[in-house]
Amino acid sequence: MNYPSLLGLCLVFLTWASAGPPTAEPLLMFALEGDTVTLPCGIPSIKSCSSVNWLKYGQYGTTASVAEDRTHVLLWDCSLKITHSVLDDACLYSCVSGTHISNVSLQILNVTESLPRKDDIIELHCILNTFKGYVPCKNKEILIKWSAEDDTPISGDRFTFENSSDCFSKLIIKEKQTDHHRKWQCHLTQNGEIKATSVYTTTVTDGLQEVFGAVGESVSLSCGHTSSYGVEWAKCEKPLMHDITSDMVPQDTSLVISKLTALHAADYKCSEATGQHSVLNKIRLHTLDVTAESAPDGEYLNLTCVLTCAKECDKDFNLSWSGGDQKALQSRLMQVNNTLRKEIFLPDGLKRWDEITCSVHREGALMASKKWRTVNPLQTPAWLVLPLGLLICVAAGVVYMKRKHNKDAANEQSSIGMTHVYEVIRAEEEPQQQRQSNTDTTTTTSLYHLLQAVN
Repeated sequence: MNYPSLLGLCLVFLTWASAGPPTAEPLLMFALEGDTVTLPCGIPSIKSCSSVNWLKYGQYGTTASVAEDRTHVLLWDCSLKITHSVLDDACLYSCVSGTHISNVSLQILNVTESLPRKDDIIELHCILNTFKGYVPCKNKEILIKWSAEDDTPISGDRFTFENSSDCFSKLIIKEKQTDHHRKWQCHLTQNGEIKATSVYTTTVTDGLQEVFGAVGESVSLSCGHTSSYGVEWAKCEKPLMHDITSDMVPQDTSLVISKLTALHAADYKCSEATGQHSVLNKIRLHTLDVTAESAPDGEYLNLTCVLTCAKECDKDFNLSWSGGDQKALQSRLMQVNNTLRKEIFLPDGLKRWDEITCSVHREGALMASKKWRTVNPLQTPAWLVLPLGLLICVAAGVVYMKRKHNKDAANEQSSIGMTHVYEVIRAEEEPQQQRQSNTDTTTTTSLYHLLQAVN
């Protein structure tokens, strides 16, 4: 980065020291810790970046020139590129060229946890850092909100929110065993538009990571750690090393189930293979499936959404149907042993190829879905005409070609046989014709001699 003369820079600092930080409304820019961000220089018609200097304002009114290094680079258009941003980068910047000034406020969104935990309470802080640490937010257009991993708003009796300002929010969680490796999102919005999202993953001592999967699909259970001793998996405390089937294959440290069934719903454990056999991760796998049954009179189709839990289903689980005929009747949520069930009754007039989806929710957040595509039986023959017609055409073509081949082969054999007979007959006729020719010649010669004697 090129800098103005030392005297000129001193004059700039003296001017700002007396006047204080820039009063012009700065351009707001948002980033996450570790992001790469480019701060534009809003001064128009700059002929050369050699006349540009970037200044950085500290929390207590201090001012410093931004030195060019591995993470701070002056680009060709005089903008300032910051790579691998840290909390110290969150502050007010000024692009200065002579008497022209352009201001940019870089604000970094960050989620931290208040440690140590007390009374099984998880307390997460979402902060928009104007400087390192929290500074009161003056921009009323900015808002912070929390959500689950699927962007669903967090709701439930064990969640509490505290918002001391629009730029600072607390999420207080009553800890559960299944909060292990669970993700929480903090969104920063400006005028209703999401500008940045920070994700935090909680861990729980001796906790369980809950995984939901749809029957028939594949699922990967992550060990979450690497070990120099290698890892081994167990299902319901029984080692899988001697019970690995073709649909359960260890990959690296993960366990991949290629085709999920309800029988796979269980508690899994990943441990070190040798050494102290320390437990690296515990996973509780639940499966979701849809079954179908037609009424005896064929008036409706009964679909059942079934969530098979590894153990008893949690009271925060819920099932829902979507798509298809909105007027279809649905049953209430039923719990049978370690399963949750919810039925839907589809009338006979259901549109052809309607798609019905069953979803499982945990505390309102979508965890997995299973789709069912229905076919109207009355329409099925019409759909079979095309493939059946193609099949008949192919079969007819094969028969025709086979018959043609046999006919051509027979004709060729007949031609060969007749040629042979013709050649044999011709071979027999040629000596006879030769003998006949010789006989005629002898007779003519004898008659000639007889006539000569008479004369």
